[in-house]
Amino acid sequence: MIHRCTRTLALGWALLAANGCVAWRRQDVTPKQLIQEKNPSVVQVTRSDHSKVQLYQPRIVGDTLTGHPSDLAIQRLAIPLNDISAIATRYRHIGKSLLAGLVILGGVAVYGLLQSLNTY
Repeated sequence: MIHRCTRTLALGWALLAANGCVAWRRQDVTPKQLIQEKNPSVVQVTRSDHSKVQLYQPRIVGDTLTGHPSDLAIQRLAIPLNDISAIATRYRHIGKSLLAGLVILGGVAVYGLLQSLNTY
């Protein structure tokens, strides 16, 4: 019973790890070109002062990039295009996902081993 529970828990954590590791990839195009061609659901903007902000549902309005500061936000933020020094899109990082999955599976295996040593 304990081994089945341990395996189920390990599988669940591995699936979460595979979906959770994302990274940002800097794009070499202008923000306007990126939004028009790829229409990403979220972007990470680096401003001229090196601060970073994520914008969900980004849109170009005139000479401004607008978007929501979170996935559930109602209010939109506006950043002038000339204040943007870099823009990045999100992608799944396979290496980080595999590493996280292996760490989780290793932890569950060690836990299972320690539990098996506790038998009377």
